[in-house]
Amino acid sequence: MQTKKAVLVVVALAGGRALGAQLWHDVNRYDVHGNECKLREMTGIKCSWLCVQSLDRCPTSLQPSCPSGQQFCADGQCHSECTDSVQAQNPCHCSRTGKKLPAQASLLVPCAASPSNITVREFHAWNSKADIRSACGAAVGVVDQAATVGVWGERWVGGGVTGVWAECPPAPAPNYRYDESYWVAAYAVNGALALMIGVWAAVKA
Repeated sequence: MQTKKAVLVVVALAGGRALGAQLWHDVNRYDVHGNECKLREMTGIKCSWLCVQSLDRCPTSLQPSCPSGQQFCADGQCHSECTDSVQAQNPCHCSRTGKKLPAQASLLVPCAASPSNITVREFHAWNSKADIRSACGAAVGVVDQAATVGVWGERWVGGGVTGVWAECPPAPAPNYRYDESYWVAAYAVNGALALMIGVWAAVKA
């Protein structure tokens, strides 16, 4: 009986000293005492492409500049000619084509390549994308980023938004149709093999 009472007292005391901080489901945010951990610095971060509807809306630091005889193409690079294959590599389309490409994204073109070696002084692991956007926007001279820059698939160009960070979501899973040419070929080959086996079995019977 005495042992049970002692256990209840210990549990009660422990419960009274328990902290409301979430230790196990918010990784590396709090220490064992419930204090918020000191934020660490993250280096070598690559910024996403900044996409606009017109290149004159790019920040000054991301205004395209090409050598003589070349032009800036939709793939974000300088070429002597913007061929269809080059234009199809538009990073603002996030590898989408046809009906899978949102109408808002089809109008976007990239500014010059964003920095690829950004440092975030105070990196919040639980809100990393916002930290990276803020650091990248500051690095390229975006003014009032919260109001003027959206995110691909979430907030498009329009109103006060003049640019979009091309943070591409995962590509959608491919949809197969069983009447496409490679399936028809597979049916033909396997059907021919089945027919040959059937004829051979009939002859041997």
